[in-house]
Amino acid sequence: MEAGCPHPAKQARPSRLNTQARSHAFRMPAFGMRLLVTSAFAAVSLFAAEPSSKSHFDHRAEARAATQRQDYPAALAATTAALKLLPDSPRYLYNVAALSALTKDTAGSILYLRRLAALGVAMPVERDPAFASVQGTPPFLQVLQQFAANRAPQGEADTIAELPGRTGIIEGIAFHSRTGDLLLSDVHHRCIWRRDRTGQISRFTADDEELLGMFGIAIDEGRNALWVAMSAVPEMAGFTPDLKGTAALAEFNLATSELRRVIPLPGDGRDHGLGDLVVGPDGTIYATDSKAPVIWKFSTDAEDFEKVVDSQVFASLQGLVFWKGELIVADYSNGLFAVEVSSGRIRAFAPPPNTTLLGLDGLVATPAGLVATQNGVEPQRVVRITFTPEMESVTGVTVLAAALPHLTDLSLIAIANGRATFIAGSGWEGFDPEKSKQPAAHPVRIIQVDLP
Repeated sequence: MEAGCPHPAKQARPSRLNTQARSHAFRMPAFGMRLLVTSAFAAVSLFAAEPSSKSHFDHRAEARAATQRQDYPAALAATTAALKLLPDSPRYLYNVAALSALTKDTAGSILYLRRLAALGVAMPVERDPAFASVQGTPPFLQVLQQFAANRAPQGEADTIAELPGRTGIIEGIAFHSRTGDLLLSDVHHRCIWRRDRTGQISRFTADDEELLGMFGIAIDEGRNALWVAMSAVPEMAGFTPDLKGTAALAEFNLATSELRRVIPLPGDGRDHGLGDLVVGPDGTIYATDSKAPVIWKFSTDAEDFEKVVDSQVFASLQGLVFWKGELIVADYSNGLFAVEVSSGRIRAFAPPPNTTLLGLDGLVATPAGLVATQNGVEPQRVVRITFTPEMESVTGVTVLAAALPHLTDLSLIAIANGRATFIAGSGWEGFDPEKSKQPAAHPVRIIQVDLP
């Protein structure tokens, strides 16, 4: 009854890194009794201070042990405790519902299934034998109707380009406003592709042994620079075990594509995985580390990285934006946070009722709030996140596009020509580097939605 397993690439990802190489937090449930077994969601609570008591991961581990010995009441108690720490978790809602059904609390099972459906997600609960005690009942059938409604298309999106026959993993996207080029990062082929304003695709970067799998990318037009977050992952061509846990920034000349420099993360005995980055107003680069719970900064006139924050509050850091003087950062496992750059102070945002801030990947800032790809839920979707004027709390999470044709395997997002522009069919899904050398040829689509 694994409630929404992570995207294969997000179990160890930087942007698919701390989530196998991508952190999809809540993929479809793994049926049967593999309760809370293989998550990439780490052991932290959602408090802005360092956790001192049990985390939701600790409770999950207890639930797993109890499930393995078929002590379902104990598993239910542990999972309920995890849910209290992470109340917008589709995973925990699903598992509490399933364990309630197994312990003959049919009313409780339906209650939590309704809470799950209220998040706008859909799970194939009708195929999970854990729900045998409620399957076929009128309340259960009503829940199935709500899940079916959640699978219905929502919003509008336009496919502006289709790239057929790609054998890479297209993760990051950036728009060069001066030329009209879209730049696309490729984790597998360890390169950047360019799609020009006429639709022609060409390779932007040359081969170089210093380059790793390429994840988030950001343009600094004023300094004629393209910055790339890079990490060594098994999904990249040429991966060897000695590269495991290495990560770096790369700077390219935006006009000529010349590699200017590679800045590796400092060795500290931990694995690292840079998955996304943003350029601050003064040109400083801020980057998220999905394997170590660190937000890094790199000043363009410096030689080494500095830490903005290194905190066990984080589990799987993903997209970030510099907005209203703070970093707003998504953690795939734990939600959305604001980080004060000068002090490293962390503030967690609580989700509004009947919404979830888990499973967010790419973020972009707009005058009206944030727009994000949320590929850690089913169906995958693009959402708008709004805040109070003082950024004290989240006021709404609104679906802009979901369950539309080709809106799967989403990755990062950018603003291009005034529209939110993102990648679908990135290539993570279905690729197992232990079984094949590269992803099967597949179409990658560049899709846009209007900004509210």
